[in-house]
Amino acid sequence: MQSHRELVVEPIGLDAETLERPLKWAELFGNDHPVELEIGMGKGTFLLEQARNRPEVNFFGIEWARWFWRYASDRLRRAQCGNARTIRAEATFFLTEFVPEHSLDVLHIYFPDPWPKARHHKRRLIQPKFMPLVQRVLKIGGRLQVVTDHQGYFEENIEPSIRGSALTVVDYNTPATAGNGEYVGTNFERKYQREGRAFYALAATNSAK
Repeated sequence: MQSHRELVVEPIGLDAETLERPLKWAELFGNDHPVELEIGMGKGTFLLEQARNRPEVNFFGIEWARWFWRYASDRLRRAQCGNARTIRAEATFFLTEFVPEHSLDVLHIYFPDPWPKARHHKRRLIQPKFMPLVQRVLKIGGRLQVVTDHQGYFEENIEPSIRGSALTVVDYNTPATAGNGEYVGTNFERKYQREGRAFYALAATNSAK
């Protein structure tokens, strides 16, 4: 993918090589506001709308695809979203190495790669072995929010993994920035909605110490 203008990631986009482990959110953002993290932010549509409309919350986005990470970081920079930061990293590694225990208020995972071929199912992010990590990074009372358009991924991995974990399933909260009939308000969702796809949403809270 190409852009007609230069993409500037600083100061929103961070370099993992320069970050301390674990992170200190208060030092990173310069305040002690709640922190919400999105895995797979794509072009940053959800993160941008949330950061602009909720300045009392800090937002952190993880993206592995380099172009999307650069595009989203530049987009947030141009919108002057001082309460947002991003990183290009593999999600499980970043949560394990950098995110402090019980430090996130919300973990957002929207339209994760379904890896539809059977031989690739082991690459799916949400599966039983991932759930203890979710529990570790969420605050007590913190929330996990997941949306997918892939029925197989939802029924085979997402729902059984979450329901079989120590988290407590609760009603899904539609973000206030989502449009009419939307679950999230991401580019992927709007594309899939035009294609007439069905969506599957699930949320859970961390009630275990």
